Amino acid sequence: MKLKSYIFSWVTLVTLLPATVLGLFATYYVQNLYHQDATDDIQRNLENISAEVSRSLLADQDLILKLAESKAFKQFLPVLDLARSSKSHVDYDNRLTIISQFLKQYQSVIGLFDTFRIMDVRGNSMLKVKAGQNNITHYEGVDPYPIMDKEIFIPEYMKLLSELPIDNVSFIELPQTREELGLESNRVIPDAVVPLMYKEQRVGYLAVTINGNHIDQLLDLAIRLYSGQLLIAEIDEENPLRNGQILYEENRLSFAEKKSTLEKIQNKNKSLIWDAFQKQAYGKVAHAIDDTHYYYMEYFPYPSSLASWIIVSEVDDKIFTDTFERIRAGIWLLTGIAIFSSLFFAHYASRSISSPILKLAENLKHYADGGRQVTIKSNINEIQESSESFNYMAKKLEQEQYERLKAEDSMIQNAKLASLGQMAAGIGHEINNPLNNIRSLSRLIRRDIEKHSALDNTANMLEDMRSLDEEVTRASDIVQGILSFARQTPEKKFSGIDLIGLLKTLDGLVKQEAKRYQVKLIGLENIEKYDAIMIRGDQGKLQQALVNILLNAIHANADRILMQKEQNHVITDTEIKLSLTKDKDKVILSIQDQGAGIDESIKDQIFDPFFTTKVVGHGTGLGLSIALSIIQSHQGQLNISNVIDGGAKVDISLPFYS
Repeated sequence: MKLKSYIFSWVTLVTLLPATVLGLFATYYVQNLYHQDATDDIQRNLENISAEVSRSLLADQDLILKLAESKAFKQFLPVLDLARSSKSHVDYDNRLTIISQFLKQYQSVIGLFDTFRIMDVRGNSMLKVKAGQNNITHYEGVDPYPIMDKEIFIPEYMKLLSELPIDNVSFIELPQTREELGLESNRVIPDAVVPLMYKEQRVGYLAVTINGNHIDQLLDLAIRLYSGQLLIAEIDEENPLRNGQILYEENRLSFAEKKSTLEKIQNKNKSLIWDAFQKQAYGKVAHAIDDTHYYYMEYFPYPSSLASWIIVSEVDDKIFTDTFERIRAGIWLLTGIAIFSSLFFAHYASRSISSPILKLAENLKHYADGGRQVTIKSNINEIQESSESFNYMAKKLEQEQYERLKAEDSMIQNAKLASLGQMAAGIGHEINNPLNNIRSLSRLIRRDIEKHSALDNTANMLEDMRSLDEEVTRASDIVQGILSFARQTPEKKFSGIDLIGLLKTLDGLVKQEAKRYQVKLIGLENIEKYDAIMIRGDQGKLQQALVNILLNAIHANADRILMQKEQNHVITDTEIKLSLTKDKDKVILSIQDQGAGIDESIKDQIFDPFFTTKVVGHGTGLGLSIALSIIQSHQGQLNISNVIDGGAKVDISLPFYS
């Protein structure tokens, strides 16, 4: 088996396969937990909905009880009391009109109730007020007063009424309501009936039909968790017409509507809910075809009644599964990417392992044949350990060769510098002696000429002699510069120097030259505020280097003034700014002029000996070379850069004395 295939097989078996299986298992496990939590949440949501409906129905019952105790009803109770004995009250018509008008006004204000009935003790309707109907049909019965529904002769019904508890609202289906609806329709909420008492005697009943609009509003506003669809059906095994009646269905049926007796939960495609309810009054059931879950609970809305409601929330399973299906699809996608990546990794890893081994063998042979070693590097520990000795040997050989070449270069450079120094010193001495002789002789000749001032050409001769003396002086200065450069060797012993004290002496040393070229030195007063800053070195040498740099800056500013004169501009004083900063283990002295700056084409030559940008006869080109040599001998650095606003800036860094 090739190394690539071997690595790929192990990566797949050890990492990808377990990771994929674990990831898929985790999604199914989390999905199951999520579904369980969702079940609990939905059941609590159904309980909250039932509690809201209970509060609404209790409020309705409270209104009905208070209505039965109103003044209008109390005035009508004597009429009911006489009707109990099949007698008519003398003020029957007037009191009937008053109670009728009162109920109509109450109905228009409250709006919760559809029909009011005031019934005698036999259950016949002495008064009926129905929303939207001003004319109610009157029927003649055996009693001396008309009734507004057909006369009732049902002993069981009369017995049921007589057993209703006082001061309580009972929900029953009146024969009168069933007569109105027929056998094909049902009202959602049965009639609410409360007994009417007069002198501690049951004299009649108040029956109220609740229209259910407020229940619809409550259900419409109720929270549906997980986009559930709400359904409510009635369970009343004693009333076949109402048993299984669908009372409310999302976006289709409402409480305020009459319901067909054929709209039964057990007759529709939701019969599995009915079957599940017969086994357990609280739980959930799944539809096997359309991936739907039905969460249901039993709720008893009516006091003292065995009739109940089943409240159902229909939730599409996609609510629970879609997210996890996307996660599982992502896992498979990542697995595919990982397999592809592992193929690439196996190829790369096999090359990473085999290439260094083959290279090591090749280099061992090559090195044995006297060839040059190429260092081998590998990120694999085992391979690295096998090649470590060979790499170490190669590195040591290369290092020794590098050190040898470096030492040879240094020796050659030192020999060149020594030869240049000896040559410069010899030339300096050889030239300096004749120059001194020429200067002495020129001065003697000038004195002789001054004694014979009567000669016609004396003035011209004196001028020539002064020129000769100046040229000799300039040549002597050049020779002194050469000698100074030749003597630039590191001092054997350096001592501690106060840099602040050294800088204080600079103003006096370059004052005359600065004044001559209208240049001001600024910043020294700020530097003098520093406490003593100790550096290690030779004070005289450092002073020489700083003076050379300052003179260069003064001459750069002087060139700017000369340019102003040539262009007939207003001549202004120029400045040289000195500043001092501390940086960790060193101090940096900055000297910034306002000259023309340094041309990029000559930037690499400014430290070369005898290189100068001045015109012939001005400057030796040794100032910066000497300054650089001095600074470097003090383990410092000297950097020159151009300033954006014009001019050049010299940064001299020197280590603190410790």
